[in-house]
Amino acid sequence: MSGLRYFAAAATATALAATGGRLARARLKRARQSHHRRAPLWDRFYGHDWGEVTTNNYGFAPAEGDHPQRFQHQMYMELLNMLRSSGRLKPHTDLLEVSCGRGGGLAHLVRNWPGSLNATGLDLSQNAVLACRKAHGELANLKFVRGSALALPFPDGSFDVLLNVEASNDYGDFAGFFREVNRVLRPDGVFLYADTRKDKDAEPVARTLREAGFDAEFRDVTQNAVEACRLDSPRRIEAIQKHAPWLIYTFFKDDLYSYAAVEGSRKFQKFVDGRRLYVMTCAVKKQA
Repeated sequence: MSGLRYFAAAATATALAATGGRLARARLKRARQSHHRRAPLWDRFYGHDWGEVTTNNYGFAPAEGDHPQRFQHQMYMELLNMLRSSGRLKPHTDLLEVSCGRGGGLAHLVRNWPGSLNATGLDLSQNAVLACRKAHGELANLKFVRGSALALPFPDGSFDVLLNVEASNDYGDFAGFFREVNRVLRPDGVFLYADTRKDKDAEPVARTLREAGFDAEFRDVTQNAVEACRLDSPRRIEAIQKHAPWLIYTFFKDDLYSYAAVEGSRKFQKFVDGRRLYVMTCAVKKQA
């Protein structure tokens, strides 16, 4: 970066910081909630070098193994355990993850799936898709495609199981997303779903899922997520310090820590206080 560009960028960041970053945060929130603006936003995010970090969720504790991202992987394994317990695990499964990010959670699931599997990861960001193909290309039964959660590029009845982890809050249209999930699932299909909720929104979103044609009982795993955030905080802080752009880290450190829900951050405290919940479900598509 040239000296002039560097100081211009620094001046911009300083100005944003001087107002508490309110304008930047407001723009980010609007971009996340706007379907046509999310693509460039997440493309920039996934175009950044995040090193070995391939799985991005708040995590579940206790977790098995000693992988650095074991808490994030465990969230996927908990959903698989719910599928097993439902009695709906088939000898062969066609699986779709919507908003797969950098694909680490899905790849971990593929490696541990108890049966024959063809898996597809979909993400709105082309950079995410490219990162997935580079990181997980050795898995012959896993492919990645670009597409929108609100207009899934697949025919009706294409999948046995659809997976969605910590992404639906960004879509801006729960009902539309849930209808798309119903459309691409086969008549006996299963929706493995996990996300956070403001306490007042938990029941309305569950009702929206049922209205979209699913039988669903939600499991509150907030305390498991809180413990994962607490135990995993040192790794998350190190990843942010190592990989976040210097200017962003300098002026928006608190926002980055809250995004990652590290211990003591705003987001972490919302989970602790019960103002924000973490729920998951193994929802079954109702018979027509």
